[in-house]
Order: sequence, then C-alpha cells, then structure tokens
Amino acid sequence: MLSLLLLLGCPVAMADPLSDPETSYYGASILEGDSEVVFGEVLNLDQEPDPDTYAFFEGSTLYVGNSDDYGNSIDGIIEFFWFQSSIDRGTDFYVAVVKVRATPGNDCPWYLGGFDCELWADDWQDWGEYPVVSVEAITDVSREQGAFRWDWAVPFENYGIDAYGQMSFSNQYGIGSSSQSGAEGSAMSAVNIPDGTNINGVPVQGGANVSADVQVKGYLSSEYKVQTQYDITLYEWNVYVNGRADLMAWDVFLNLGARSDQSAYHEFFLPLQVEFGQPFTMDEFNFLSTFDTGNINPFAHQLGFSVQDLTITAPFWEEPQEEEEEEEITEPSVEPSTEPSAELEEPSEDLDQNEEEEPLSLDSQPVKSGCNASPVLYDPFSIITIMFLALFRKKN
Repeated sequence: MLSLLLLLGCPVAMADPLSDPETSYYGASILEGDSEVVFGEVLNLDQEPDPDTYAFFEGSTLYVGNSDDYGNSIDGIIEFFWFQSSIDRGTDFYVAVVKVRATPGNDCPWYLGGFDCELWADDWQDWGEYPVVSVEAITDVSREQGAFRWDWAVPFENYGIDAYGQMSFSNQYGIGSSSQSGAEGSAMSAVNIPDGTNINGVPVQGGANVSADVQVKGYLSSEYKVQTQYDITLYEWNVYVNGRADLMAWDVFLNLGARSDQSAYHEFFLPLQVEFGQPFTMDEFNFLSTFDTGNINPFAHQLGFSVQDLTITAPFWEEPQEEEEEEEITEPSVEPSTEPSAELEEPSEDLDQNEEEEPLSLDSQPVKSGCNASPVLYDPFSIITIMFLALFRKKN
C-alpha cells in the first residue's frame, strides 16, 4: 500500500495561523476576489450555517475554515489563476491552488482518555480508515459550462512516500501557447529526501540535494505555469485520488499515530476548463478532517465545511500587439570643419608677378574657339597694310 505522511515540522505550528500562500506564476493572471471569483454561503457538515465557519477574500486570496469546541480546526487557502495564453481549444483554462491544514486541539474531555485531541490514525486504538485531510470539488456538467481536467490535476493519481524526516515538495501546472507543441503538463517532485525513503514503493537514495519526481505528466512550459513549494515532515500516509469531469477529490489517510498530535498539511492543484467567455461554477467545494477525541474513544470525530456556488469568470485581458519597429533613416552628421574653405581663402600676397594675366596687345592674335560665333575685329593699321599688299600684287 502506497503511503505518505505530511506533517508540519514545527510542533507549535498548530497554535499559529495559516501563513500566506507562497505561489509563483508566469504567463497567468491571479483572479480578483469578490469580482472575478464569487461564492454563496458556507455550510458545515450538516449542510447548515454555522458561526464557527468562515470564508472571506483578503485581496485575491480566499481564506476558509471551521473549528469545534475541542479546539480542532481545518483551514484552507485558495487562489485562482487564469492562463493568458493556452492551447487553442476554444476554451478558457483556470487552476485553483488549494492549501489545506488539519490541526488537532487540546480541549478533549478527560473522561475519554486524555486532554489532547489527535488526528485519526489507522492503528491499534483507532479502528477504521478516515481521512485526516479531504478536499472535494463538485460541478454539474449537464449545464455544459465547464469540467474538471482531472488528467492534469496535482496529484492526478494515487501515490505514497514512506520516510521519517523533512522533505520539500514542489507542485507545478502549466499550459502554454498554441505555437508550442504539447505545451501542457503537471508535476509533483520532492527534494532533500531523507534516507530510507520509498516513493511509490521504490527506494530512493536520500540526501540533502537529492530530488525525485513523484508524478510527472506532459510538458511544462517555463513561460506559462503556476508552481508552489512547501516543507513537510514525513510519516506513513495513503493518498487516494478520484477524478471525473464533474468530480475531483483527494483523501489523505494517516497509518501511524506517532505524530498524530501535530498538524497535517497538503497542497492540491485543480485545473478547470470552460467554454471561452463562459463562467465556471463549482456547486460545492468541500473540506473534511477527522480527529480522535480520546484514547479510549473508538468513534471518529469529523469536522469540515462546504463553500457553495463558487463562480469563476475570466478577467478582461487583451493580448499585447507586437508593434513593428520602423527603421529610422539617419542621415550622416557632417561635422563642421575647423579649416577655412578653399572658396573663402584670400589670394596670397606672395604670388609671382609673372603669373599675373597680361593685357591683350595689338600684336597678339585673338584665340578663336570652334564654338565661338562672334566676328573677329582688326585694328586700322592692319587693314591699311592688307590693302597695300593687295594692290601691289595686282600691279605685278
């Protein structure tokens, strides 16, 4: 039989309030309480209003719980996440992160064999198996508005760990974009495993830096996922999982009573799928724990509550558009020259006088250009000379 013990490591933890959740998420949005997540009333196990039960939002975190006259209590912290990008199935995807703790009280009657209450353990003095931590979610699929994705729940099947000592657990669930092939999965892993640990019946070599997968399914994208990590003290427990489209339930059983006077703690991931733009309603969200109110009392004492009509809606979100960056044409900058321009240079005073242009003399012949159509002018002396030579040649 697979077994697991999940106990808080500090003996005084039962006197401390349940701490704020430690959850990280990427590519997802945490839903806002009292607007994107709403619920109806909270009832006890008899389906009646009870002043000892409580349920309220502190920001985006839902705090729930119940207690009895013996000081026993069961408390929960729940957060809801919506994935901004997911595989294109025409649906919205959510995951509810549920953290539950059952704490025995110290006001049990003396005539029942003791003053301290205990968790119910399946040993020689407690007959029969009753869950010390139980979580159950119920929806109505006949509405055709959503179902539980039991295949990606954490845990998604029965498992067990037998060990004595401290261990860290990590839970992850993610669903990536449609461009990533098969980018959907869940995982439950353990690190800092004590020596002598059996995971799912298989011995694991323990150590401070040793890690092992408890359950792994699918592919987890680092861009779209929600994950948690928590420390527990191990003993022998059994964890049973029951999942359907309209039901998701976890039951944790304690096999040994050696640490039954301390708190029991566990975390669960509940994936939800609903038609795009439609609300998802859980008709019942039930929590249960079982206590032993005395060593000579053979009857189990159960304590729990039920959150009714919890409805989830997607937030307003618009996928950011990738703006095309226009290439800016930058003209090369011309740095002003420190040297004066050649056109602005003044002629030097040291120019050679021979290089200066001489005026046109009477003896000089004009230069005729092939493209010049202007007439050629002669001086009077040259004309008289030409006429004299012409008459001299005619006489001869």
